[in-house]
Amino acid sequence: MMMMLGNDDTEVVKEKCVKVDKPTLIELSQKPRIYRIPNFLNDEECQHLIDSAKNKLRPCNEISSGVHRSGWGLFMKEGEEDHPTTQNVFNKMKPFVNITDSCEVMQVIRYNPGEQTSSHYDYFNPLTSNGSMKIGLYGQRICTILMYLCDVEEGGETTFPEVGVKVKPIKGDAVLFYNCTPNGEVDPLSLHQGDPVLKGTKWIAIKLINQKVNNNKDQSTNPPSQ
Repeated sequence: MMMMLGNDDTEVVKEKCVKVDKPTLIELSQKPRIYRIPNFLNDEECQHLIDSAKNKLRPCNEISSGVHRSGWGLFMKEGEEDHPTTQNVFNKMKPFVNITDSCEVMQVIRYNPGEQTSSHYDYFNPLTSNGSMKIGLYGQRICTILMYLCDVEEGGETTFPEVGVKVKPIKGDAVLFYNCTPNGEVDPLSLHQGDPVLKGTKWIAIKLINQKVNNNKDQSTNPPSQ
């Protein structure tokens, strides 16, 4: 059975969704490690990320390799992440993950009705020459923070098919999931996909958290603490 989780589905989730200074983590899965972070972004931050991208979007099949995306998106250019609002978003991430110079730039994606992302892994495959090269350049993609920038009328869930977790997109919420196990090995259970948008528009921002190059004991492999 697929588990659908939103902000107000159960009493337990309701109790954990009170707004506090430090965002609250809701554990959705232990293997792989998946957490929902309610109210991670405020309205101003969501709108800033949309505004920074909406006039520069390109078809995702031109900027994404190995994954079928039928939406529109972009990777921020050098310097665009330095905007104070974007930096504030990164500061919110720091209690949970280790943002290093190795981390890749943020990606913003828009999906219209019928558009989706196929099931895929975010980690670099260390058994391939291309994956091994990228690990050497950037460090392994230890975890992913996916942020929902708007509500979606219908569809557009983030689904982890191997473990039966389906996350409804809610404006301002984020999903933090680990692509690797605590010992640093890639986790095939982290397979995920963006379900088709059935009605409305879906905007997301993605930040991939890479292990610091030449540091195999990077703290970002550890579960987040509260």
